[in-house]
Amino acid sequence: MRALAAVIKTIRIGIHREVHRCKTEALEMTKDIYNQVIAFYMDFFTAHLNVLDEPVQVRKKDGTVKERTRTNQELLTFAEFHTLATKAHPNPGWPLDEHVPAAEGMPTELRRAAINQAIGKVRSWWSHLKTWEETAPDQRGREPRPGAPNEPVTFYAGMVEHPAYDLNPQKKKRHTFISLKLHTGQKWEKVSLPVVVHAQAEGLLAGSALEKERIARERKRSKTGQAGSGEEKGGSGAGTWVAKSLTVYGKRDKRYPGGMRYALHIPMEKSVDKPRKAEEQRRANPQMPVVAVDLGVGRLAVMGAFVEGRLAATRFVDGRALNHRRHRLLTVIHRKRKQSGRLQPGVQDNANLWNKIRNLDENAAKQTAVAIVRFAREHGARVIVFEHLRRYRPPKEKMSRSDRKNHKRAYWLRGQIMEWVRDLAFREGILTVERNPAYTSQVCPHCKVLGERNGSRFTCKNPNHRYNADADFVGMMNLYRKWTKTFVYPRKGDDPKPEVA
Repeated sequence: MRALAAVIKTIRIGIHREVHRCKTEALEMTKDIYNQVIAFYMDFFTAHLNVLDEPVQVRKKDGTVKERTRTNQELLTFAEFHTLATKAHPNPGWPLDEHVPAAEGMPTELRRAAINQAIGKVRSWWSHLKTWEETAPDQRGREPRPGAPNEPVTFYAGMVEHPAYDLNPQKKKRHTFISLKLHTGQKWEKVSLPVVVHAQAEGLLAGSALEKERIARERKRSKTGQAGSGEEKGGSGAGTWVAKSLTVYGKRDKRYPGGMRYALHIPMEKSVDKPRKAEEQRRANPQMPVVAVDLGVGRLAVMGAFVEGRLAATRFVDGRALNHRRHRLLTVIHRKRKQSGRLQPGVQDNANLWNKIRNLDENAAKQTAVAIVRFAREHGARVIVFEHLRRYRPPKEKMSRSDRKNHKRAYWLRGQIMEWVRDLAFREGILTVERNPAYTSQVCPHCKVLGERNGSRFTCKNPNHRYNADADFVGMMNLYRKWTKTFVYPRKGDDPKPEVA
């Protein structure tokens, strides 16, 4: 039986800037009511903290009894029983309609989304508070408080009506519509929001709609007792993205009417084959395809694909243009700081320039990560080997303030690249591992003699070899040696005997 793991990515769909003012007001009103309901249930659970820690006895299949705390679903049922009026229980102790009158007629799934938000917030606050109380008084910080909620509205997948996407569109559409149930000031009703769906999102949503139809057919068939074919049994198929709960985000933007820009964030989930542990894969197939990646400051990445123990392909990702552009922006920031004098506490300086620098780094990290994962997929690699990143250590040579800041941000960029690669590679069933970076750019990968690194160049000291290459390329080769456990560490004070290449 295959071991499957669920991976998630989020697609962003912008609401058209020419959306009617009544619809934007409905979005704002729905968000206010949603947060009022969250605040109400936070107060409810704060008044019933014993329910969070009260043990519940559960009987297992083998007949034994164990104790556990209540699950989120059990807490949700407890909250609905004490706050909603029903025929069996017409007079609840904490009526929601009296505290939040606008919540009358609120969609059930939207209300449950608010309850789940409240449960998560109260659980987190209660855990932090107990830790704070157990801490010594002289080591305590500020007492944790629940705080007022200000959450974007989450719509479960069943509450959203997507248009019937055509997998083979015959013409380009300017925009389409997605229907959500919002509060329009008088009542809750469906509101069609014009959204701009890009080609990639349209394809994902179309595939998700087909997959949901297949799952619905299989559920109906299982209820009627008819057996499905082998591939159609069960839930979501492996390799198919399925849309989950949708969230509406609002961001201040002067370019949009009303100063607010709205977007829909839709998480997409699919099942992939869970990769085995790295050591198991290496023992099972020592000659398996592997990609080794050396991340640097001057070059963002030097990657090499090793197939059957031989270097099959190499690719360099240059980062000099990015470093130069970031250095120019940092120089402008420091020059403006000198002109403005002392910085005011709590006031961010040069916000637009700092945002531009952050966007540059994030965009470079994403593009580099995509290139690394695509390179690994092209050569059939199931493992990507990185060097383990250590804490930043400033260079010994004298540098200007802009140079030091630029060097530090270039070093931090390597961590961002690794995070993106780890996420993107797992979606493809590729594992990422880290190895000790010691001596990777100082030892010859062929004769295993300690060489000399001068800037970006490496020179082997073996008189019978005289190997000269790029230092990042040498680091990439030695990372693969560390994966195969054939790397030889030089001993201090001992010049190893040179081996003839």
